[in-house]
Amino acid sequence: MIVQTKLILTLGCISLLAGTALAADQPAKPAAAAPAAAAPAAGAGDKKIDWEHMSKADRKKYMKSTVLPKMKAVFQEFDAKDFKKFTCETCHGKKATETKFKMPNPELPKLPQPTDRAGFMAIQQKKPEVVKFMGTKVKPTMAELLNLPEWKPENPNGFGCYQCHTQEAAKGGAAAPPPAAAPAPAAKDAAKAPAAKPAGGGW
Repeated sequence: MIVQTKLILTLGCISLLAGTALAADQPAKPAAAAPAAAAPAAGAGDKKIDWEHMSKADRKKYMKSTVLPKMKAVFQEFDAKDFKKFTCETCHGKKATETKFKMPNPELPKLPQPTDRAGFMAIQQKKPEVVKFMGTKVKPTMAELLNLPEWKPENPNGFGCYQCHTQEAAKGGAAAPPPAAAPAPAAKDAAKAPAAKPAGGGW
């Protein structure tokens, strides 16, 4: 069950990151200024949050009272059996408390690098239903809950897969560089440290 859960979490971002690989083949466009905070989608609740400026206590309370029950429902709707037990550890790992819920979580399977189009396409072919679920349910729901814009090829600074998953090493054994896409929304200077403090990350 744990292996299948991790596989599901791994495969979920494939369609999104495959878009990154495709975008890498296209000419670069001038970057637009990132919005300070996107308005939550309909149904997100009456209260907007500012995750970056929330205290640790407020983050913990919000995750327990709002994010956990909402994401539990989303995952259980997809697979009630495999996600019957859905806790903080499902995404944050077995040592969530010790690591202060730091994300991305190295316990989750690593995803191919953003430019590894073949790697993403291979996973998408194996589990298309999981890819669709993560891309159309998990990513937009989490972005909405955190009141952040979603990652899209035209918005590479939005909330995306690398907020939860780390990357495979570069071919040739070199360590993978931080992704250019989906930098940490909570980082004050995302261009300098894109993976330092991702949204949903440590409290």
